[in-house]
Amino acid sequence: MIPRVIALFVTCHFVLLHLPQCCGQRATGPRFLISDRDRDPQCNPHCTRPQHKPVCASDGRTYESMCDYQRAKCKDATLSVTHRGRCKDAGQSKCRLERTQALEQAKKPQEAVFIPECNEDGSFTQVQCHTFTGYCWCVTPDGKPVSGSSVQNKTPVCSGSVTEKPSSQGNSGRRANSCDQERQSALEEAKLNPRDGIVIPECAPGGLYKPVQCHQSTGYCWCVLVDTGRPLPGTSTRYETPVCESDARWKNTDAEDPFKDRELAGCPEGKKLEFITSLLDALTTDMVQAINSAAPAAGGRFSEPDPNHTLEERVVLWYFSQLDSNGSEDINKKEMKPFKRYVKKKAKPKKCARRFTDYCDLNKDKSISFPELKGCLGVRKEPGANAGSFPPGKRPGSNPFSRLV
Repeated sequence: MIPRVIALFVTCHFVLLHLPQCCGQRATGPRFLISDRDRDPQCNPHCTRPQHKPVCASDGRTYESMCDYQRAKCKDATLSVTHRGRCKDAGQSKCRLERTQALEQAKKPQEAVFIPECNEDGSFTQVQCHTFTGYCWCVTPDGKPVSGSSVQNKTPVCSGSVTEKPSSQGNSGRRANSCDQERQSALEEAKLNPRDGIVIPECAPGGLYKPVQCHQSTGYCWCVLVDTGRPLPGTSTRYETPVCESDARWKNTDAEDPFKDRELAGCPEGKKLEFITSLLDALTTDMVQAINSAAPAAGGRFSEPDPNHTLEERVVLWYFSQLDSNGSEDINKKEMKPFKRYVKKKAKPKKCARRFTDYCDLNKDKSISFPELKGCLGVRKEPGANAGSFPPGKRPGSNPFSRLV
């Protein structure tokens, strides 16, 4: 009796040890758990002999078969077939690709996505807007934002790579709408329309914006320029705080200089830089003579130079103060007359002088502000980055300012 029991035990143990190997020859593998694919047959379509007929989907991707498309659609229910056949490469410019991706992302609930607008040739339209925040700005043909062009709840005026800058009110030189004013307006609007999900900006001292702005109802946060509040494309995150530059301003962005490729009407090709250089040299010489003179010209105002300013910045500031006789912080039509005479007399070639004041009037308001004068003379804030192409420390021409040393 005992030997039979032992024999039966050994036989059962042998069968249990080899049962998985035996069954492995008849099945693809153990199925102890029910996967997501088992629950939804559409996620694992039965494609024994899939027909390789490509289709173009709404995400801009080409799927080699309907089977591949069904697998993708299972993961993204918003996916749809645009047309049969491969997606056309011509339609996948940078703008169109970004637009397609943004449209797909915008289909998800509570998505506050910036969706770029494209021209027929696939380039970016001059004006781009973020409908969620109400901001619009000018861009270059490849979608790069142009600094200083951002406005809220209105359309900026763009002309090629040139934009109309936000105008300043009064003599303060500050923007009319500070963050504090915008926040107050947003709070009042939120009281009237509590369900609209109004974005209420967070402000820093001095009317500036905090570098990180958030929309509480959706959980989105993004980086902004602290002086304008304009959102920086590509910085938005959800349910986490983005890493933002603490003092990002429109002057310090990498957007292109609006005067760099601006045409100076009537000026021979390749002569604009030569003309601006000769004008800046003449202004520098006159400033030095005025400083050395015991009796400065009547009406002239000259203060001790800021050591942080470059030579060219000092020159432009000095000459601007000469022209701005009424202290309005811009050169009006009457004050522009001596400027026109000076340019015609001092700068060469003469042909470039005819429309130079129009060239400087970037926003076409019949007056020239200090930033406009500095820009049209090729003077930028960064030392050594003047006239649009001067290498650091290598401005063409002599340096009359050395006589002051």
